[in-house]
Amino acid sequence: MKPEEYNPSDYLPLNCYPWPNLINPHVDQMGKDMDAWIDNDYTFLTEKQREKYKKMRLHACTARMVPQASYEQAMPCNRFMLFHVAMDDQLEHAPLEEIEHQRERFTAILKGDNLAPGENGLYRHAALLRDEYLVFMPAEWMERFTEDFYRTTRYGIEVETPYKKATRPPSLALFKAIREYSVNMYPYLCWAEIQTGFVLPKHIAEHSILQRLRALMVRVIAWQNDFHSLPKELAKKTEVFNLILVLQQEHHISLAEACIEGLRIHNEDLTEFIALNDEFRGFGIYQEQVDNYIYHLGLMIQGINTFYIQDTMRYLPGGSGFAWPEVETGLFKL
Repeated sequence: MKPEEYNPSDYLPLNCYPWPNLINPHVDQMGKDMDAWIDNDYTFLTEKQREKYKKMRLHACTARMVPQASYEQAMPCNRFMLFHVAMDDQLEHAPLEEIEHQRERFTAILKGDNLAPGENGLYRHAALLRDEYLVFMPAEWMERFTEDFYRTTRYGIEVETPYKKATRPPSLALFKAIREYSVNMYPYLCWAEIQTGFVLPKHIAEHSILQRLRALMVRVIAWQNDFHSLPKELAKKTEVFNLILVLQQEHHISLAEACIEGLRIHNEDLTEFIALNDEFRGFGIYQEQVDNYIYHLGLMIQGINTFYIQDTMRYLPGGSGFAWPEVETGLFKL
């Protein structure tokens, strides 16, 4: 198979997961909101970058991940989607020291720090989404959300950075461990509690089975992303953090063979996710709430795949739809 013959929908087609394919009824307004934020608040980006973020239609991903949220509930989720994607994108080539600095600063804002003079729209949106969440979610939920944000940056983005700079992938085993965090999905899992209207008690949220279910869900999303972003990364030729590319190097196999093996890994994690939820019924009086929580994680899995196929120009072949960083340092001071 030649790279130009590759089509991610051959492996992860529309509606390939066992959950409904839903979208929030406020999706159009969410799009208008996001475009306005990009125009008015994300002025640290170049005009070219801002236009590309509009074409990504990230609001549609939010709308598919929280299809049953009210507009007021979806607002900070939509704000976080743009904030988190732009932050990750614009740190693509940043030195490790800058990534660490941004992680600490954004974490502090999410925990309640006031903005400093001169901090731009990205920082302001971090503070806004924090305050918007706290209108309808308790402090304990916000603490967990913030911790998940911290961990994905600390143990994902920062750990993968040396490999990306060296254009040298780690072993498959190490890649899987890092990719679970570098896909940046853990904070989004907290959105399921917004939709269910029930915040999981600490002893349930920290239960080993629920933690395994969360890890499997994040891994499925990571493998989705690797399939759908591959056309962009094949063209760049310096991208190494992709399951398909790691499999090719690890096993010295063709692109077609690596895609088949990647799909097997995806299906294995998905099967375990479904089986664990079906078999383990040990959450006592909280079983119904946990089942509902896992159901909404499933809606996210289905919705994100649909977003890739139907809604976005982010992963066009050649990387033409991606808002590549245009400077190396000081990314958030423009």
